[in-house]
Amino acid sequence: MTAPYLNQTPEQSATPAKVQTALSPTAVHLWWLPLPRSAPVEAVESLLSADERQQARRFRRPAAAQQFCLGRARLRTILGSYLGLPPQHLRFAYTPNGKPYLPETPHLTFSLTHTGDLGLLAVTCHRRVGVDVEAPHRRANWRGLARRCLSDAAYRTLGTLPDEEQRQAMTWYWVCHEAWLKARGEASLRRLLRIDLPWARACAGDASHITMQDVSGQTWLIRNVSRDGICAALVVECAPDASIEVVIFDWSLDWRWLPQT
Repeated sequence: MTAPYLNQTPEQSATPAKVQTALSPTAVHLWWLPLPRSAPVEAVESLLSADERQQARRFRRPAAAQQFCLGRARLRTILGSYLGLPPQHLRFAYTPNGKPYLPETPHLTFSLTHTGDLGLLAVTCHRRVGVDVEAPHRRANWRGLARRCLSDAAYRTLGTLPDEEQRQAMTWYWVCHEAWLKARGEASLRRLLRIDLPWARACAGDASHITMQDVSGQTWLIRNVSRDGICAALVVECAPDASIEVVIFDWSLDWRWLPQT
């Protein structure tokens, strides 16, 4: 079996300097964002709201606080580029489950995640969206996670694979599950929910994308957007016959692209 998170060729790719940030009705934009914990926070703090700066102070580890500030600053900068607004003018609100959104422009939807020093942001219009990333071998107790989350049938199927393929399959399956919960706004409930995704299709080595329906009849596209050994999944709400265009943006490792104020 081929590793489930081998790099896939994106439908389109671009660099931010060459592409105007405008979304078509059928597009999802994915932004790979370096989030180095060594980046100077002072350069971006002015872009954040007072509650974001207060939230950063709650982190026990300074590196985590720096990463949070940089991630929020880049999120604000990118969303502001779509809306034609300065980053610091954006106002976030939160659902009861903690999912951020823009109450003044609810048509623009997004999902931000990170692993280590690398972040991934999905942006689209008029549809729910979620992304998740996972570094290889990050979860030491992946067997325990599989036993707790998978159905008995799926767990038995997992056990038939060679050991390394079990880890790879569970990593891919987990990011699909996390991205789906984020798209549905249920990420804070993950401990209460069992994974209920098409196991056999999700773990197929050639499954660059999967379409599934949830219990309410809503159709979701699950797309493999992994790269450079990082396992990543995009989940987006769509019509049964919809064609979703995924455009990939790669930002320079230079953090200084953020606007200074």
